[in-house]
Amino acid sequence: MPEIIKGKHSGKPSGAFMRHLRLKHLFIGLLFGSQLASAAPVYLNEAFDFNAYIMENMTGTQSDVEGTLAVGGDLNLQHYGIGLELPENGQQNTLTVGGNVTMRDARIYNGDAVAGGTIDIDSSVGLYGVNATNNTHSFYNDSSFDFTSINQDLLTTSSLWGALSDNATTTVTGNGTDVWSISFDGNSDFNVFSIDASTLSAANKSIYLNVDTDSYNIINVTGTDVSLFNTGFYGADGNKIADNQPGVYRHDGTYANNVLFNFVDATSLTLNAIGFKGSILAPLADTVFYDGHIDGNFIVKSLTSPVGTLTGQINNYQFGNFTVSEPGGALFFVILMAFGLRQYLLKSKAF
Repeated sequence: MPEIIKGKHSGKPSGAFMRHLRLKHLFIGLLFGSQLASAAPVYLNEAFDFNAYIMENMTGTQSDVEGTLAVGGDLNLQHYGIGLELPENGQQNTLTVGGNVTMRDARIYNGDAVAGGTIDIDSSVGLYGVNATNNTHSFYNDSSFDFTSINQDLLTTSSLWGALSDNATTTVTGNGTDVWSISFDGNSDFNVFSIDASTLSAANKSIYLNVDTDSYNIINVTGTDVSLFNTGFYGADGNKIADNQPGVYRHDGTYANNVLFNFVDATSLTLNAIGFKGSILAPLADTVFYDGHIDGNFIVKSLTSPVGTLTGQINNYQFGNFTVSEPGGALFFVILMAFGLRQYLLKSKAF
């Protein structure tokens, strides 16, 4: 099975040259080392280091991102928390913004905050946590994070994954009019599923994730408009995947860390009244998310919520964050990743 390798950065992100060099070496290893390739890493770019990565603008109120947050454009937050579930000695900033920031009644935990544009905060905004390398309780200007390259890489990655052929089964149960359940059944180390936006958008349904808890699973969703409402998620044992209960219970990420929904075409994505289990990659989607939560990486083009609602909560779970029992045979995926990386490198002047 391929190991997930992720972009690394500390207080300041790695530069474009280092990222390019990492990709180049990975591509060469995948393309020419057949024995090495079966155990070679699968590259996820630096966006996956963040709990939430918003490529352009974000507006949020009365909610939180439990982990790190990156916003490529402008950020406007009220009554909001960021980073509560981060370790005290983390190696990156809790908040990274490319544009302007306006915040009121907000808390930033366990790390500093940086923005490339103006920083409009007042005494109602606090930075909390123990003193550490990346927690000086400061909010300062820094425009070094390369949102442009990372955003382009996300578009390439989503397109590449969307071109993968299914090797697992998607079963839809209903009466011809209503969808009652969708079951994603796969027994490989790396499973690829596909489903259309209309079917996935059916309300009042159940989603069953019948996959191994040490497998990687990409669910490609085709179609431009997606709306997810009142949907329950169930594991391979048939039991509903429990939601967290603050101060009482927190689930270990089983299934949530195994699954990524890749919205290949979506330009409009709406989520409400849902506890979403798994990560979302929707680099083309202007997203409306409210009165619900997601357990996983949340990577979208933009994020808002309707006036008078609570912005969706983003809980600190991460695609690929699980223990692999033994190497497997997902070589086909590694090879396809190599072709995608090749296209990326051919477009780069530094190759």
